[in-house]
Amino acid sequence: MAPSMHSAASPVSVLHLRDTSMRTKAQLPLTAIQRFLAHDAASTQAPSASASTSLHKNETAGLLAALPARNARQGAQRKSGEKEGARQNNGGRGGQWASRAAKYALGIAGAGYVADNFVLSTTSLVDGKGGFTSNDRLDKACAKAETYYARYHSATEDERASHSRPFVPIRTCGSNQFATMTDYRAATKVHVGHLFDSQAARESLVTNLACLKGERIKQECIIRYAPAQVPADPDLSKSELYDRKNKYSLVGMPNAQTGASGYTSRSITQPFINRGMEHFRQASQSDKALSLRQCMQSLERALQDTDKLGKQAQHAAGQAILNFRQVYAADEHWGHPEKVIMKTLIANGLLSQEQTDRIDATLMFEDPSISVLKRNTSIAGPLLQKLETKIQSKRLQDQPETLADFMEMAKQKNMEGLPIAHFKLNAEGTGFEDCSGLGDSFTSANAVACINHARLMSGEPRLSKEDVGVVVACLNAVYDDASSIRHSLHEIARGCFVGAGYTTEDADAFYEQICKDAARAFYAGKSMTSSD
Repeated sequence: MAPSMHSAASPVSVLHLRDTSMRTKAQLPLTAIQRFLAHDAASTQAPSASASTSLHKNETAGLLAALPARNARQGAQRKSGEKEGARQNNGGRGGQWASRAAKYALGIAGAGYVADNFVLSTTSLVDGKGGFTSNDRLDKACAKAETYYARYHSATEDERASHSRPFVPIRTCGSNQFATMTDYRAATKVHVGHLFDSQAARESLVTNLACLKGERIKQECIIRYAPAQVPADPDLSKSELYDRKNKYSLVGMPNAQTGASGYTSRSITQPFINRGMEHFRQASQSDKALSLRQCMQSLERALQDTDKLGKQAQHAAGQAILNFRQVYAADEHWGHPEKVIMKTLIANGLLSQEQTDRIDATLMFEDPSISVLKRNTSIAGPLLQKLETKIQSKRLQDQPETLADFMEMAKQKNMEGLPIAHFKLNAEGTGFEDCSGLGDSFTSANAVACINHARLMSGEPRLSKEDVGVVVACLNAVYDDASSIRHSLHEIARGCFVGAGYTTEDADAFYEQICKDAARAFYAGKSMTSSD
């Protein structure tokens, strides 16, 4: 580089100037003293005016002569200082850039960590799929929760007592029982799965499905309760719809593209609505989708060789219940779930219109006075939906058929409400709750209403609260993943209890107890595992 010669010469020049400066500064005081002493001696001898004048002229000349040299030295020192300062500034700027780069790197790393480990989320940005779409993080958390659950329930009473108050500094999730949303989701999923892995739960489920299928329908019950609509053949296993795949055919089915289950995902970069309605129809009729008959066969296999209701059976039962809702409440069978089936239940005192209205009100029409942070609705979803619709409308303006197919999917009910982040403030504003963005589960309410209706027509008693808990467990086994269209445990509980004729307060009490028991086993079991 060109400055290399300068950089080599500069140190020598600086040192030389410094040395000259030091000698001059040392000599000037000595010369002045000598002249002062000489002047003092001459004054005692009363020198002549000419001699005095000559002396002062010489002194003045000496001092004036020293000024140019001093100025030259000071100028050289300033230049040297500027050069040194420039080198220091360049080094400082380099240090500043390095510091900034380090800060940016740490910021990016921190943002990446937060995106992958955010305490209010159960998904991660880097998931090997579409970003925030995979079950990977939740599955890993569930594996740990299983370990903690097993350790806690295998412990002695003394061990449980010694670990009854494990240190958890902040609990703001899941009825304020959990530190993170991942802890909450994993612990409750594991706890609910084990809680209803029982013989009583199995018997309750088998009774429900037998009634839905029509195996226990009694003519005297039909006459007594006078439903507005009755199928030609109550045995729905003989119906064409029993073998036909419907919109719930992909529910709970693994999705290799998203890493979760079902058709939909929360990917921002690859919105599922862009595929159009025809793509969804084809996927729902593919080999990956299940008909109701296939769901029932899958459940039967899961129930073989056991007298309980294990996790696999709960998942298969959840799929069967959701698909059965479509078949049971078909127009050619028992009629529309809200317009016909629920009306029959209300007329017979088995359902509350007020309570069902509460569930309906939590959809997309919540009280605007409620803080937007507490609403069970999406904030970013509608904005992204509108933006995506505008972009696709312009992109496909020369392809009218493709545009029409896209718009049909985009205008499906509640599509604009799908959230990016599944959490909201609780009603008290003291913590956070899991959130679907779709409100309390009216789907669950409809499904349970169909079950209660089928039990009514079969001469069976209405669902007990314990029976409702079984249905909650089965639906939660399907819905508790990273899919876009899902419902939280609390939302499922509210829908199921109201659909069975109980209240949202009953559902809230059920949910809070689940959270307390799950948190106790999770954190105590974790403490025990750490101590082992």
